[in-house]
Amino acid sequence: MHLTTTQIAQFQETGLLYLPSLLSQEMLAALQTALPEILARRGPEVIPEKDNPDSPRLVFGAHHYCEAFRKLSLSRRLLQPIQQLLAEDVYLHQSRINPKQGMGHGGSWDWHQDYPPWHTIDGMPEPRCIVAAVFIDACTAVNSPLLVVPGSHRQGLLDSRLHEDARGRGYALHHIDSSTLTRLADQHGIEALVGPAGSVAFVHCNLVHGSAPNVSPWRRAIAYLIYNAVGNACTRDDRPWYQNERNFAPLRPLGE
Repeated sequence: MHLTTTQIAQFQETGLLYLPSLLSQEMLAALQTALPEILARRGPEVIPEKDNPDSPRLVFGAHHYCEAFRKLSLSRRLLQPIQQLLAEDVYLHQSRINPKQGMGHGGSWDWHQDYPPWHTIDGMPEPRCIVAAVFIDACTAVNSPLLVVPGSHRQGLLDSRLHEDARGRGYALHHIDSSTLTRLADQHGIEALVGPAGSVAFVHCNLVHGSAPNVSPWRRAIAYLIYNAVGNACTRDDRPWYQNERNFAPLRPLGE
């Protein structure tokens, strides 16, 4: 699919482009069917919730070991808009799934930008990277939707620090302080990303976002596919395969 000039301008202005029900029903069904086996994995690519060790908080790299997620990563419904927005060929820097299990098993995420660890740890030169947030489940007002501060990406790389909950746990979350968040929210507002399963939000890597714990009885799973411009490839290889892809070959979309 191809974006309109209005959609491209909206992304440049807000750092966000939401496309409801973008995936085909066949692709969505394949992802939902594959998810339970992925969440049952054990290994360093699976990060448990701090207070619920049997509940995965993040599962990295599913496109490497699950055919449904590999096909998702190469879908033209994702790749073509990303290539338009970045005006360049792209590779997949990282993929991760946040299942946000219900009944309080899916923990909160403090307000943060995604770019800092990719820049400081992986050596990503510039924030020319877009996150495709794929709704595996419906995201509603009650199951802890992703909250974003539209336009906050235009502030550039904000001061942040490694969150204590992330220290030594296999992922790097750099959160911003409350005064910065208040200033940004007063200036830009806060929006909740809600919509049916199969929807996709394209998110600038410097957009400030976060989420509350999921105390509803319903899971809220989102897969995040991080596409980086080939000309912006990371320069360091400190982190493992499931967090820092070293194959920078341009991705080509599969037929649908």
